[in-house]
Amino acid sequence: MLSSIVSTTPTGGRWRLRHPGPETWGLAAVLALSAGLNLWNLGENGWANAFYTAAVQSGLHDGESFLFGASDWGNSISVDKPPLSLWLMGLSVRVFGFNSWALLLPQAVLGVATTALIFFVLRRRAGGASALIGAAVFATTPIVVLLSRYNNPDPLLIFLMVLALEATMRGLESARVRWFAAAGLLLGLGFLTKQLQVLLVAPGLGLAALPGRRLGFKKTLAAGGALVGTLIGVAGAWLAFVDLTPASARPYVGSSTANSLTQLTLGYNGLDRVVNTDDTVTNLMPKQYVGTGNDSGLLRMLNGNFNQEATWLLPLGLVCAILIIWIFRRTRLSSLALASSGWLLSTYLLLSFMGNDIHTYYTMNLAAPLALTVGLGVETLRSRPLSRLPRRAVALGVGLSAIMGWLTLGSLEAGQFRQDLAWAVLGLGILGAVLIAVPSPAAWGRWLAAVVTVTGLMLGPLVTDIATLERTEAGSNPVSGSLTKNPNTMGHFLAALDRGNPQWASDISRGAVPPQDLVPIIRNSPATCRWSAATYTAQTAANWQLAVTRPVMPVGGFSASDPSPSLEQFKELVANNQVCYFVDYPELDPVVMNQPAAGPIISWVRSAFTRQIVDGVTVYRLVNGP
Repeated sequence: MLSSIVSTTPTGGRWRLRHPGPETWGLAAVLALSAGLNLWNLGENGWANAFYTAAVQSGLHDGESFLFGASDWGNSISVDKPPLSLWLMGLSVRVFGFNSWALLLPQAVLGVATTALIFFVLRRRAGGASALIGAAVFATTPIVVLLSRYNNPDPLLIFLMVLALEATMRGLESARVRWFAAAGLLLGLGFLTKQLQVLLVAPGLGLAALPGRRLGFKKTLAAGGALVGTLIGVAGAWLAFVDLTPASARPYVGSSTANSLTQLTLGYNGLDRVVNTDDTVTNLMPKQYVGTGNDSGLLRMLNGNFNQEATWLLPLGLVCAILIIWIFRRTRLSSLALASSGWLLSTYLLLSFMGNDIHTYYTMNLAAPLALTVGLGVETLRSRPLSRLPRRAVALGVGLSAIMGWLTLGSLEAGQFRQDLAWAVLGLGILGAVLIAVPSPAAWGRWLAAVVTVTGLMLGPLVTDIATLERTEAGSNPVSGSLTKNPNTMGHFLAALDRGNPQWASDISRGAVPPQDLVPIIRNSPATCRWSAATYTAQTAANWQLAVTRPVMPVGGFSASDPSPSLEQFKELVANNQVCYFVDYPELDPVVMNQPAAGPIISWVRSAFTRQIVDGVTVYRLVNGP
């Protein structure tokens, strides 16, 4: 039992290390599995999302770029998120050198650390088996494995959210307001990672604090004030710092319409993400890949765009979410049950009904609360061995998840070895559900039920993890797993982008590849230029910057839609010999020429300078001299 590792009081106490036992080795095995999945051939994704990699590169060359998360160290524009995750990766590459492995190492470590944290959150309050299963569920979730090997900010965000949940639990258990202040600090750091997305955990934390019997009314108000006040203080301080810094002394705030971090928070990274139903350039997904109209609804997370990412155990998690609220309503686990269930249900509903501006990797937000609720669902079986309700409910969830795994594996393209596992997953899952619903009186029967159930439910995620490790990912929307029989899915769309079809979408999502003959020309441009080149869109500018190791201006930001720079500003920069070259991509004209800032700049360059074709790419020299 995990009592061989640690000991706590019933309401949560100080951890005391003891001699290693079976659960010590169980935890070691789960963490080793997590580390293996996250670290194996870590550099295979190269620069991954070049948009963020270029910002890390910029931070190596310039302190202002590091501080504000600028795309280029000419400091023309920042990326579309606050820079905390970039700072972490930036520190890593300063220590280990600027390479893919060093860039992605913090992400892999965060994935393992969150796995360990979920174990300890559960184990402090529940049994060892529950904690191990919860940790294993998180570690093997395919989108967790993928993003732990990628440079999007999500791994840091999820780690901070789980840590904030643990701080809130400590505050409720100890009745000490300082723990709530710590939770607010952690959520504030989450805001500096991915802004309002950190608030996905807020409904769960609010539900956990709702039963005021632990703290009393006055202390509950004080605790809530400490959490909210600290969160607002940290987030507000960064908002004020950026927005009050003169625009001339910092990069333009990328993806904002008014050069304002506050507007970015409330708009592009706020309500626009939830309510937008338009097909935008940043969606990068033509209508045939999302079907007709909006695919929002209770089954969205189970369709071919999302089901391989994180929802293998979603039916079990949703059943457990309701079950644990009822079973643990008058126990010391009530707060954690409410927090985990509230977090899972609110996130599931938001992702299911938000607008079209949704990426498949958003499903990582389900992974942690899903792991916690499944772990607590297992705890209902351990703590109520003679009760029929938890057994029947968990059996129902296991059976539904087995069917989900069968349908998901069965939907993969013919010829993939994983398809042969579909019936095994279904058979083992249904058998496990039966063995749980009708328990054996013998100990070996209960062990058999556990082994069969865990094997049946974990098989699908594990083979999807293997498929994820076998592929490389790049660009702004990585996906897990294998291609499905349905050609109208995100996976098929991204596979087409790998082949350059359509070229405009590939150039926006992954960025155009700089041709070999043109790279040295841009790299050896006059050193007096602040930017060796300017181009569009940001992924292409990032690829150029990484190739030439000189600042490259992304005209118009991520999708060429930001007013940075204006035509007048760009003309002034060119007149002062601050931009050496302009790399043009006429094939993107249908996408970018209607943008109010980038379009006029492109038209002016084409009319005012002489076009050259180098290795099939159009380039304009903007400065005089050799």
